[in-house]
Amino acid sequence: MEEESDFSFNKITIIGVGLIGGSLGLALKEKKPNFKIVGIDKQEIIEKAIARGAIDKGTVDLEEGIEKADIIIIATPVKTILNLLPQINPFLKKGCLVTDTGSTKQQIVQKANKVLPKDIFLVGGRPMAETKKCGIESVDPYLFHNKNYILTPTHKSNLVALKKVSLLIKIIGAKKLILDPLEHDRIVSAVSHLPQVMAVSLINAIAELALRGNNNNYFKAIGKGFKDMTRIASSPYKMWEDICETNQENILEMIKEFRNYLEVIEDKLKNDPSSLKEEFQKASKLRETI
Repeated sequence: MEEESDFSFNKITIIGVGLIGGSLGLALKEKKPNFKIVGIDKQEIIEKAIARGAIDKGTVDLEEGIEKADIIIIATPVKTILNLLPQINPFLKKGCLVTDTGSTKQQIVQKANKVLPKDIFLVGGRPMAETKKCGIESVDPYLFHNKNYILTPTHKSNLVALKKVSLLIKIIGAKKLILDPLEHDRIVSAVSHLPQVMAVSLINAIAELALRGNNNNYFKAIGKGFKDMTRIASSPYKMWEDICETNQENILEMIKEFRNYLEVIEDKLKNDPSSLKEEFQKASKLRETI
């Protein structure tokens, strides 16, 4: 297995040093203090990131931050990534590796293939580190520890680029999972985006029932199960706006798939409640494997 000495890690630039970007920087610095990490963000965020130890230095200027960087990590919302790709293009040195942490991958890969030159390599990335927190104040060097970190290589990813990103993932303690960009977007629409839509819908539906009946006891009777199921409803819409727009088709398909299965459950409850035992047992066994 390659070590970091086999690759050029003289300068790593992180664009967007919020929770994800800042935690990446902090995790890398804790394991490899010799890595030079530069952050690009608003000045007040840069100052906090330096104080926290997530980056060595920072700037608000793209050219200054990107110049001579070996690896660029874009840790911003998806639509910002799409806007940044053509902006960073003029400042990338030959052979530079670009990766990202965007929640959807297809549009990012398509844009990168269109605007990045042949001598720049891209490996799409997605750390599966769920948290309600956000911002540089909440950075955590162990945010990615034992979590899956999805990579979505394309024809703009060569073997060396993939090995470089894989090494960074190993350093921060995450587990690598390689998916095709299209497969990634479809899978996460089912296991991440659909649950978010369900949590939002569930808590709002109960609120509507309570309002309609002018009965606050609905929420007074809530137990741990309801709280567990709706925890992610607290996620700010700012985190989800780009996801819903860039993965709309897949999310709609998964809503349809879930609605169809819910109708199966409804039919069993209506016509043969005892047949639900099989559904409950199957779900219980599957849940234990996660």
